[in-house]
Amino acid sequence: MLSTLSKEEIEHVLKSNVVGRIGCTADNKVYVVPVTYGYDGESIIGHTVEGLKVDILRKNPECCFEVDVIESLGNWRSVIAWGTFEELQGDDAAKASEVLGNKISQLIGDDPAHPPRMGPSSSMRMHTFANNTIIYRIRITEKTGRYEKT
Repeated sequence: MLSTLSKEEIEHVLKSNVVGRIGCTADNKVYVVPVTYGYDGESIIGHTVEGLKVDILRKNPECCFEVDVIESLGNWRSVIAWGTFEELQGDDAAKASEVLGNKISQLIGDDPAHPPRMGPSSSMRMHTFANNTIIYRIRITEKTGRYEKT
Protein backbone atom coordinates (compact mmCIF):
# COMPACT_ATOMS: atom_id res chain seq x y z
CA MET A 1 0.00 0.00 0.00
CA LEU A 2 1.32 3.41 -1.01
CA SER A 3 0.24 6.31 1.20
CA THR A 4 1.14 9.66 2.76
CA LEU A 5 3.16 10.03 5.97
CA SER A 6 1.56 11.96 8.83
CA LYS A 7 3.22 15.13 10.17
CA GLU A 8 4.51 13.11 13.14
CA GLU A 9 5.96 10.43 10.84
CA ILE A 10 7.66 13.09 8.70
CA GLU A 11 9.26 14.59 11.83
CA HIS A 12 10.42 11.14 12.96
CA VAL A 13 12.11 10.41 9.61
CA LEU A 14 13.89 13.78 9.65
CA LYS A 15 14.98 13.50 13.29
CA SER A 16 16.11 9.88 13.20
CA ASN A 17 18.39 9.96 10.16
CA VAL A 18 21.78 11.49 9.48
CA VAL A 19 22.22 11.26 5.68
CA GLY A 20 19.99 13.06 3.20
CA ARG A 21 20.29 14.67 -0.22
CA ILE A 22 20.21 18.32 -1.19
CA GLY A 23 18.76 19.16 -4.60
CA CYS A 24 19.66 22.55 -6.03
CA THR A 25 19.75 24.30 -9.39
CA ALA A 26 21.37 27.33 -11.02
CA ASP A 27 22.65 28.23 -14.49
CA ASN A 28 20.63 25.41 -16.09
CA LYS A 29 22.41 22.80 -13.93
CA VAL A 30 20.58 20.55 -11.49
CA TYR A 31 22.73 19.08 -8.73
CA VAL A 32 21.79 16.47 -6.14
CA VAL A 33 24.35 15.54 -3.49
CA PRO A 34 24.28 13.44 -0.30
CA VAL A 35 25.11 15.22 2.96
CA THR A 36 25.27 14.43 6.66
CA TYR A 37 22.81 16.56 8.59
CA GLY A 38 21.12 17.38 11.84
CA TYR A 39 17.54 18.52 12.24
CA ASP A 40 16.47 20.98 14.92
CA GLY A 41 12.72 20.72 14.33
CA GLU A 42 12.69 23.68 11.93
CA SER A 43 15.81 23.52 9.77
CA ILE A 44 18.26 21.08 8.25
CA ILE A 45 21.73 21.80 9.63
CA GLY A 46 24.92 20.90 7.78
CA HIS A 47 28.56 21.70 7.16
CA THR A 48 30.58 21.76 3.99
CA VAL A 49 33.49 23.48 2.26
CA GLU A 50 33.64 25.61 -0.88
CA GLY A 51 32.55 23.70 -3.98
CA LEU A 52 29.84 23.21 -6.56
CA LYS A 53 27.02 22.77 -4.04
CA VAL A 54 27.84 26.06 -2.30
CA ASP A 55 28.33 27.87 -5.63
CA ILE A 56 24.88 26.78 -6.82
CA LEU A 57 23.16 27.50 -3.50
CA ARG A 58 24.65 30.99 -3.33
CA LYS A 59 23.22 31.73 -6.79
CA ASN A 60 19.83 30.20 -5.97
CA PRO A 61 19.23 29.47 -2.28
CA GLU A 62 15.86 27.83 -2.92
CA CYS A 63 16.43 24.08 -2.68
CA CYS A 64 14.95 20.79 -1.61
CA PHE A 65 16.11 18.15 0.83
CA GLU A 66 15.29 14.45 0.65
CA VAL A 67 15.79 11.62 3.12
CA ASP A 68 14.56 8.06 2.92
CA VAL A 69 14.48 4.88 4.93
CA ILE A 70 14.48 1.74 2.80
CA GLU A 71 13.89 -1.58 4.49
CA SER A 72 12.96 -3.35 1.24
CA LEU A 73 11.49 -2.50 -2.18
CA GLY A 74 8.00 -2.79 -0.70
CA ASN A 75 8.71 -1.23 2.69
CA TRP A 76 10.11 2.32 2.67
CA ARG A 77 9.51 5.90 3.81
CA SER A 78 10.62 9.08 2.05
CA VAL A 79 10.46 12.76 3.05
CA ILE A 80 11.01 15.76 0.80
CA ALA A 81 11.35 19.24 2.27
CA TRP A 82 11.68 22.54 0.45
CA GLY A 83 13.39 25.57 1.89
CA THR A 84 16.03 28.27 1.72
CA PHE A 85 19.77 27.78 2.14
CA GLU A 86 21.51 30.17 4.56
CA GLU A 87 25.18 30.32 5.52
CA LEU A 88 25.60 30.84 9.26
CA GLN A 89 28.13 32.91 11.19
CA GLY A 90 28.93 33.60 14.85
CA ASP A 91 26.52 32.37 17.50
CA ASP A 92 24.12 30.94 14.91
CA ALA A 93 26.94 28.84 13.43
CA ALA A 94 28.07 27.69 16.89
CA LYS A 95 24.54 26.60 17.87
CA ALA A 96 24.05 24.82 14.54
CA SER A 97 27.43 23.08 14.87
CA GLU A 98 26.38 21.79 18.27
CA VAL A 99 23.15 20.34 16.85
CA LEU A 100 25.07 18.65 14.04
CA GLY A 101 27.90 17.44 16.27
CA ASN A 102 25.49 15.92 18.81
CA LYS A 103 23.61 14.08 16.08
CA ILE A 104 26.70 12.65 14.40
CA SER A 105 28.47 11.72 17.64
CA GLN A 106 25.43 9.68 18.77
CA LEU A 107 25.72 7.59 15.65
CA ILE A 108 29.48 7.08 15.62
CA GLY A 109 30.29 6.89 19.32
CA ASP A 110 33.68 5.46 20.28
CA ASP A 111 33.75 2.60 17.79
CA PRO A 112 37.41 1.53 17.48
CA ALA A 113 36.58 -0.04 14.11
CA HIS A 114 35.80 3.43 12.73
CA PRO A 115 38.97 4.41 10.83
CA PRO A 116 40.31 7.88 11.71
CA ARG A 117 40.08 9.07 8.10
CA MET A 118 36.53 7.90 7.44
CA GLY A 119 33.13 9.36 8.22
CA PRO A 120 31.60 12.78 8.75
CA SER A 121 33.27 13.48 12.10
CA SER A 122 36.62 11.78 11.56
CA SER A 123 39.71 13.48 12.95
CA MET A 124 41.16 13.94 9.47
CA ARG A 125 37.92 15.32 8.06
CA MET A 126 37.44 17.71 10.97
CA HIS A 127 41.03 18.90 10.53
CA THR A 128 40.29 19.60 6.87
CA PHE A 129 37.21 21.62 7.84
CA ALA A 130 38.89 23.51 10.68
CA ASN A 131 39.80 26.63 8.70
CA ASN A 132 37.29 26.68 5.87
CA THR A 133 34.08 25.15 7.19
CA ILE A 134 30.80 26.56 6.01
CA ILE A 135 28.00 25.91 8.50
CA TYR A 136 24.58 26.21 6.93
CA ARG A 137 20.91 25.61 7.46
CA ILE A 138 18.02 25.03 5.15
CA ARG A 139 15.01 26.83 6.61
CA ILE A 140 12.18 24.48 5.75
CA THR A 141 9.04 26.03 4.29
CA GLU A 142 7.22 22.87 3.18
CA LYS A 143 7.43 19.13 3.86
CA THR A 144 5.81 16.05 2.45
CA GLY A 145 6.28 12.34 2.92
CA ARG A 146 5.23 9.08 1.35
CA TYR A 147 5.58 5.45 2.27
CA GLU A 148 4.93 1.99 0.98
CA LYS A 149 4.30 -1.03 3.16
CA THR A 150 3.48 -4.41 1.72
